[in-house]
Formats: sequence, C-alpha cells, structure tokens
Amino acid sequence: MKVFRITTEVKSTKTIQYIVEANSKEEAELKIKEGEERGEGEEVNEEFEWDTEILTKTKFIEDLEE
Repeated sequence: MKVFRITTEVKSTKTIQYIVEANSKEEAELKIKEGEERGEGEEVNEEFEWDTEILTKTKFIEDLEE
C-alpha cells in the first residue's frame, strides 16, 4: 500500500458576528465594509460547498511494507 498527500480547494461560507461601536447603523456597517473592523469578529459558523471541491496537488509520500 502507498501513502499520498492530497491537497484540495473547496468553497466555503463563513458567518462572522461583530460588535462595533458607532453613532449609527450605517457607520457601523461602513466600518466592516471598509475594513476598519474586518477580521475582528467572531466566527459563528462555516459551511463548505463540497460539490465545488477540486484536487490541486497529489504527492507520493511513501510505500508501506505489507
């Protein structure tokens, strides 16, 4: 038997929640859209679209003794 490392790419959708200080809803949303607060939120969910998965690289690692 052989051992391989296979790398794939798959599309996913993350749901992120932010706590933002602002004077209005519009200002709070703008801080996210323009990147001022981007990445500071808490990831609450991630869904993978498995039907989009593609193989990008396959590498032989070793032969196993039988």
